[in-house]
Amino acid sequence: MKTIQHTSTLLYFDGPQIIEASDPIGGHYIAVMVETEDGRDQYLVTGAAPERLRQFRVGLLDLRSLLIEGGDSEWYLATCDGEEGETLSLTPQDGRISESAFLPEPGFVLRDREVESAALKEAIERNNLVLEVAVDPPETAGDHRIRGETLAKLLLHVQSVVKHAYRAALRTLGPISRKDLDSSGCHQLDVVIPAAAGSFKIVLESSNRPDLVGFNEVSRGLSRIDQLFSLSGSPEETLTLVKSNRGRLAGSYLRLLRFLVESGTGLRYSWAQPDQSKLSSGSITEAQAELLVEALSGVSDLGEEVVELVGVLEKADVSSGDWRIRTEDGPARGKTGEGGPSLTGLRIGGRYHFQCFEKTEESEVSSQEKHTLFLVEYRALK
Repeated sequence: MKTIQHTSTLLYFDGPQIIEASDPIGGHYIAVMVETEDGRDQYLVTGAAPERLRQFRVGLLDLRSLLIEGGDSEWYLATCDGEEGETLSLTPQDGRISESAFLPEPGFVLRDREVESAALKEAIERNNLVLEVAVDPPETAGDHRIRGETLAKLLLHVQSVVKHAYRAALRTLGPISRKDLDSSGCHQLDVVIPAAAGSFKIVLESSNRPDLVGFNEVSRGLSRIDQLFSLSGSPEETLTLVKSNRGRLAGSYLRLLRFLVESGTGLRYSWAQPDQSKLSSGSITEAQAELLVEALSGVSDLGEEVVELVGVLEKADVSSGDWRIRTEDGPARGKTGEGGPSLTGLRIGGRYHFQCFEKTEESEVSSQEKHTLFLVEYRALK
């Protein structure tokens, strides 16, 4: 009798509803729970081409189409307990699968699927906040792998969004200096499990321990990210929310979306704190990311942030437009903005109030962020 092995769960609701499996020679299968027989779940099983299986995982292909394609030549029924690693014995079925009463209705996709995650378990075991991120770029279709460049950029974009979401959350708590915003390490995450089973998943842990009551500061930023991802299916609502977060957070979120589109993948995540039983999660498909990029790219200066500086002028190069001002938080450097004021007449050693906008650019080589301040207007202080 032909057997396959349960490799991962794609949808769980009171037990595994949809699972992936493989045979000893590397063939891929999809199995869907259809009924219960003698206390055990019975699954409809067909083969699945790796690329079509990936398309189903990211919400580009509906379940019925995937099953009909895979079961065109042969299809099976199998019973199992739904445990990962379990062996399923396949019973061949007669007739055409397209005429089977076991097929789901058309249109079912994993568009709103949450990450099947051990994040809460990891959070409790590590006694710290844990974030799990899953992606399905094209290279995951045939094997459990991800390109090194894609992984590196994924980590940079995720950390950037977390950082700027945390900074945005801090601002709502009251006045905070620019130095404290930029120097705080509470947003930092460490990779603790670089490649979990299933779709390519990474597990990250907060670099900082929770306080005495179990609260971790980075959760402020992750809650902000939850708000963004909760609107993934609505470009209009996302646009309104992102406009209200104009600046570094908006810019980093747009760069993450562009990265997902360029990499041909959606993204799913979940996070948890050890003192809570609640698992927070969010997801976006590649198709949704494309629509959001189109909507957000139509807004000019979305990633620009207004910055106010007060301090002593140390440099004012009229020809190049470069300037430096020393504030209580340390020196700040920038340029005059297009159509902005001339530096002619500014007095070195004088005290000034500079109003600037900060523009963030991403290096094509390293994906690192570069922040540049552009002077919009100034006034001398006594």
